[in-house]
Amino acid sequence: MGYRSEVAFAIHPDKVADFLAVLSTSEAALDLCRGSGNGIQTDIFMKGDMFIEISGIKWYDSYEEVEIIDKFIADTIDEDNGPEMVRFLRIGEDYEDIVRCGDYAYEFLCVSPASIYVEEQL
Repeated sequence: MGYRSEVAFAIHPDKVADFLAVLSTSEAALDLCRGSGNGIQTDIFMKGDMFIEISGIKWYDSYEEVEIIDKFIADTIDEDNGPEMVRFLRIGEDYEDIVRCGDYAYEFLCVSPASIYVEEQL
C-alpha cells in the first residue's frame, strides 16, 4: 500500500516558465502535476503564478517524477531571492511528518493542525 502524503506547492510567476521547462523533460512529472488533487491551477495567489495540489501521493525521492519536482524546489530555494519564488508543503501520515519550505504565498498557503476527535472506546 505505501505511505501516502498530501502535497501542495506554489510557484511565483517569475519562476513558472522555469518550472514548465523542467516538466517538459518528464512526462511522468507533468502527469503527476496534472492528474492528482486539483491538478495545475493558475492565478491563485498572484496573476501568472502556478499552484499544484496532489492528494494521496507516495512522495518518495526514488520516484523520478518526485525527484524532478523536489530538485526544482530545492534549486530554486538555493538561488538569490529563491525562497520568495516558491512554497512547498507536504503532510505525511504521521502528525509530526510535515515539510514546509519557501516563502512565496506564505501567508496564504499554510498547514493547520488536524482537528481533535475521540475514538470510540470499547
